Amino acid sequence: MSAVHRPLTTWVRDARPSGTAPGDTTPIPGQVRGNGATLPSAPGPFWAAHGPVNDGDERADARSLDRFRTGWERGSLPLADGGHALALIEPATGDAVVELDDLGAPLPADPATAEVVAAIERRWPAERLEPAEQALLTAAHPGLRYSLLDRLAAEGRPAPECFHVLPWERVDRLADEVTAALGASGPAQGDAAAGRPVRLRHYFAPAGSRFTAALEQLASALRAADPRRRRVATTALCARLAEAATGRIPQPTRERLIRLLDAVGRGDAFLYATAALAAERLAGAFAAPGLGNAGVGTAGVGIADVVWHRLDYGRPATVRNRFAPLASGGTDAAEDEVLRAAFSLTLIVQEDGRLYVAVSAPFDTATAALLVGGYDEVLLLPVHVTGAAEGSELYVLLTPFSDSLSGDLKMTVAAESEITADQAGPPLGLADLPFLDPEAVRRTLACQVRASDRRRWRRLLDRLPAGHPVRRTSEGA
Repeated sequence: MSAVHRPLTTWVRDARPSGTAPGDTTPIPGQVRGNGATLPSAPGPFWAAHGPVNDGDERADARSLDRFRTGWERGSLPLADGGHALALIEPATGDAVVELDDLGAPLPADPATAEVVAAIERRWPAERLEPAEQALLTAAHPGLRYSLLDRLAAEGRPAPECFHVLPWERVDRLADEVTAALGASGPAQGDAAAGRPVRLRHYFAPAGSRFTAALEQLASALRAADPRRRRVATTALCARLAEAATGRIPQPTRERLIRLLDAVGRGDAFLYATAALAAERLAGAFAAPGLGNAGVGTAGVGIADVVWHRLDYGRPATVRNRFAPLASGGTDAAEDEVLRAAFSLTLIVQEDGRLYVAVSAPFDTATAALLVGGYDEVLLLPVHVTGAAEGSELYVLLTPFSDSLSGDLKMTVAAESEITADQAGPPLGLADLPFLDPEAVRRTLACQVRASDRRRWRRLLDRLPAGHPVRRTSEGA
């Protein structure tokens, strides 16, 4: 059975000959034959894109159009205005289309690159790329690399190493620039030194983690000297790298990102635990819970499978609830504590069935400046609790006192069982308020220990627009 060659990109345009390219050996439509391979032929014509995108429907996805279900062959067409474009050719009719990038321009691809794409399509969906294919694709246009991996990730199970053909050299340069700007290394190098910001664009979306968007946001915040945007970007960067399928990131890039995370953690004591977790996973020392190390053939995990992580900081505070609830209450309690860099989290279970989660952090000159500059004087720590009747995902709002920031929650033990509590994500500030989980906020309001704590929450939520789903959680609470 012959291979099916379909568009890699979402947009295509018809192509037609517009003249002869002296010495060109690109096949002419109608002369392409043989199991999807492009065969050399007599000198072919120049080509030009014409007509509407996607036969007039720009909102359609060319990869799923019925037109390309069968009969098309992969090729590369020499363009009238120079270069070659990735193309599909229908030998039976002589029709040809050129694939377009996200700006609507023909996607560059010389004949050798088109043949590599054709070879991969002949064994679609390929789980691995041959070394020669990886070497050639690494030099191909970034848009082609993105399009190939985007479709391959959507339709198959490519090995993590397949994603190493993405243009990671851009991430390397930007990571070096940001690390230097954070004061962790020497002068910025590469494009940044010449005053040209490195643009990562959408090219790394197939890798599955949006950390590159956070990296670009952080670079922009540093250029603008915007502490709020910087804090938001570093929070997203650490969280997304801690959850990423790190095997999809090449080792040299991981090493640069580890240095960057070290600089981020040293600049934000509140974020240190999440930055350290992300760095540990990039170093390959942290296995996904229950899955073993990436690439090891554990049960249910194939060698080509991608290991995704979750924000799990380690052993949580754990208490075995041995108490039966008593109507009169009591004084006995079980207690455990975990330290997450700046945050100390204490879990207390009392014999009357009450459960307390208390969080504290140092409040000194450095953290006070950080709280004002990046967090806008609002510090929320997401926590995860098991064994509480009120639910598992909540937020602790920390209040500044003379030498510490502190906050707590009061809940009810659901049953005689093991109770755990831990940090569930990076600390959040005022800018994150609109994006909180409304249900988690509703549970949090029900777990406030003091009336003054509930009033603080309501004043905070009142800063959101009327009708906002997070603000509505305070209605009737």
